[in-house]
Amino acid sequence: MGEVQMWVDKLTVLLAVSIFIITAVYSPASAREIIVDNNGSDADFKSVQEAVNNSSSGDVILVYPGFYNESVDLGIQNISILSESENPKDTIVRAFILSVNNITLSGFSIQEKLVLKGRPTDEVWYGKIENCTVKNNILESGIYADQCYNSTIEKNVILNSGIIVDGPWADSNFTISDNLIVNKGISISHGSYNCVLLNNTLLNGGIGVAQGPGCKILGNYISSDGGGGIAFSESSSNIIDNNFITNASYGISMPFFSDSDITNNTIISNTVGIFIAHYSSGSLIKNNTISNNGIGISLDDSALVTDNRIELNKECGIYFDHSEEHEGSSSDSRIHNNLFNNTVNFFNSSRTENLESENPRYTPGSAVWNITKTPGTSITGGPYLGGNFWAKPDGTGFSQRCNDWDGDGIGDSIYTINTYDVDYLPLVSMSKTRQQVFPVANFSTNVSNGYVPLSVLFTDFPQNETSRVWDFDNDGVTDSIDKNPVHVYPVPGIYTVNLTVSNENGTSSRLYPVTASNRPQYTLTEYQITTNNSNQTMPSIYGDKIVFLDDRSGWNNIYMYDLSTSKEAQITTSESKKEYPAIFEDRIVWQEYSNNTNTRDKSDIHMYNLSTSKEIQVTNSGGARNPVIYGDKIAYIYTLNGITNICFYDLSTSSEIQITNNGSAKNPAIYKDRIVWQDSRNRWETYDIYMYDLFTKKETQITTNQSIKDLAIYGDKIVWTDYRNGYSDIYMYNLSTSKETRITINGSAYDPTIYEDRIVWQDRNDREYLNADIYMYNISTHTETQITSNKSRQSSPAIYGDRIVWVDSHNEYTNIFPYANADIYMCTVSGIEPSLKTPVADFFVNITSGNAPLKVLFTDNSTGSPNFWHWDFGDGIKSKRALNATHTFTEPGEYDVSLTVTNENGSNTRIIPKYITVSKRK
Repeated sequence: MGEVQMWVDKLTVLLAVSIFIITAVYSPASAREIIVDNNGSDADFKSVQEAVNNSSSGDVILVYPGFYNESVDLGIQNISILSESENPKDTIVRAFILSVNNITLSGFSIQEKLVLKGRPTDEVWYGKIENCTVKNNILESGIYADQCYNSTIEKNVILNSGIIVDGPWADSNFTISDNLIVNKGISISHGSYNCVLLNNTLLNGGIGVAQGPGCKILGNYISSDGGGGIAFSESSSNIIDNNFITNASYGISMPFFSDSDITNNTIISNTVGIFIAHYSSGSLIKNNTISNNGIGISLDDSALVTDNRIELNKECGIYFDHSEEHEGSSSDSRIHNNLFNNTVNFFNSSRTENLESENPRYTPGSAVWNITKTPGTSITGGPYLGGNFWAKPDGTGFSQRCNDWDGDGIGDSIYTINTYDVDYLPLVSMSKTRQQVFPVANFSTNVSNGYVPLSVLFTDFPQNETSRVWDFDNDGVTDSIDKNPVHVYPVPGIYTVNLTVSNENGTSSRLYPVTASNRPQYTLTEYQITTNNSNQTMPSIYGDKIVFLDDRSGWNNIYMYDLSTSKEAQITTSESKKEYPAIFEDRIVWQEYSNNTNTRDKSDIHMYNLSTSKEIQVTNSGGARNPVIYGDKIAYIYTLNGITNICFYDLSTSSEIQITNNGSAKNPAIYKDRIVWQDSRNRWETYDIYMYDLFTKKETQITTNQSIKDLAIYGDKIVWTDYRNGYSDIYMYNLSTSKETRITINGSAYDPTIYEDRIVWQDRNDREYLNADIYMYNISTHTETQITSNKSRQSSPAIYGDRIVWVDSHNEYTNIFPYANADIYMCTVSGIEPSLKTPVADFFVNITSGNAPLKVLFTDNSTGSPNFWHWDFGDGIKSKRALNATHTFTEPGEYDVSLTVTNENGSNTRIIPKYITVSKRK
């Protein structure tokens, strides 16, 4: 909730000042106003449901502030239920169900999912409802509309969920507008025709439409955090106009039997800007800004692409799939009057090289890259329309070098893109004396997220600008005009930075998100699991059970400690060497060597079932090592004559499969159907990570830098130790986003493991082998935490949930043999509420009223050691860094004053309404 508080507060202010009038088309004489107040004696009812049950068509139910712990079934048609204060924060209802027509619901904070769904009838198993309005609410669990049409959802704040509109077929006309939606999106499906999605803000979510033709998606802001932006399936004749889409896998996509008019959108920093799949022909892509994506436009089917600015996309500007299965699809596209400015402007998957080079392998057809020369203003300002403008960021593009002796804006030469694709009328730059030069807004930040107070350095990259305006929170107030300003965000939230640059020909703006968060706090509780005088090593944990090796009998055996019962159990008793114990649910696996004198170098995989108390030998090859387990699946190394490969054993079918055959694999890890391992196939003794998917039966190379060791996998994230910089650091690869992240930078981290969003590892932070500690990194909060700090060696960490286990040698520790009396230790990591340690804002003044101009001294009286102060005097002039502040009020009026104080643990705000009264001088 903290990171979206800024958005919630802004929209709540909008809701509070939006005084609305409910006017019924038909208002019978019996219509009345019903008062609900569970704290007042003069109210008609104390329960919202009682008021509904006693209402009639046309009635208005006013609910006074309070918490109403009830699930209200709105089953009376044509009534309005409104909060009396019009402030959703002070009127809280657990749940509402709208099950009849003509209901208006406004001004509430609703804890559970809001449902709009008709009642079953004798004729059908469901009923339709219509003409419902849901507005000005805060909803913690989203909205589900089933068989609801001709209805409106507007100006709501929807947290941790989204909006789902499901049907009815061919009869919908739903309007969703001006909502703030966090961590989910909007889903339209099953024949919801002609929906309008207007001016919504979606953070960490997107818009999906399936079998819902005729949709209009207009003016929305979408930041999807790696998910989809706007996607259509089996949906035609849609309009997508004037949206801003960023941080999505696909900004706009037509994956299956869909078409749309895609116009006037800004599509920035996505994996793919626009994707038109095979069998989705007929879309119009016009007048969009498509920049800084991986791929600008990917076409598997035909489209009309015109008047777009397709710039600075990393892989290519426009991509065709001309594979044999897609033959004749994107080759039918018409592409003209676009500005291409990418290092690679056009790429085709059927060729071995960029199509702006020689010798393509083959192509089944070509797109049409120009229209007939026609009078009209081109995208570069020329007097004629024709083909496209072909630029490159380094200035070497065809259109940047082609002559135009007659000054018509068309190149004097044709542009042969490749053997089959030709732009016969390429656009070129106008002469400097005739061409208008427009500014381009572009900037960078040193950080885009962090903890309050978050200090961010902004660097402007001026392009044809004569002036600039920075708005660091997109509130319409100018914060700076400097070229490289520094701004401090004292309050947690997601902020949108807006840089607007101007010259005599126009303006240009760029938006960029910055996230400021409270620093997370943890309580660390350490336990000693083993206490005997032998060595316990190689721990593994699952749930309440820890397994480890123990040499108390003179050789290693497998032991288990149950945290729920505080009891230890010996799992194995044989006098053979064992290594690498691992546990999943009730199964323990390990590597066990043969006791035979002649075969002591032979080892196999064994398993013990805790539920049946039975041990089995899984393999009998004599070359199986390093087992890992997930469910019914065991992965391990199979070694024969020094050649090592990865094998997989399925306990459910008792079948064994060899995954690799190149003889250079080691150290497997497994999660569900994914097996990863180190592989030196490309260079002896230098390893990369490879992955095999048991479901798709496909192998993927994950890394290419040949510097890998000690890997682990959980979900879609792989972590490992990496030596690429000469030292050892932890890196992570996200399979969902194909992005690699460096986790540590001190060059002394080893042996990582991962569970959910937490990575733990051994760190020799002082480069001392005998003084290594355990560290943890939270992927969600980008926070590193030191788990241990004693002056001995901690190693071999493992994690499950909030529990971290490791080998600890600080009992009878010696420099000669660091594993003398090694024990298993555990730490539980529990969060504490950051607000418990945040400062508390307070202040006072020397004078509260007087004639204009009134000079007032504001003195900080806050507690909790704040280190940042942010004053807001209520007149649009903010003092952003001052322990104490002097401010002069120049206009008469009553002014609300607020002070926000911040330290490394968080922030707190005090607001005093109408604190300063300024009168007109007589």
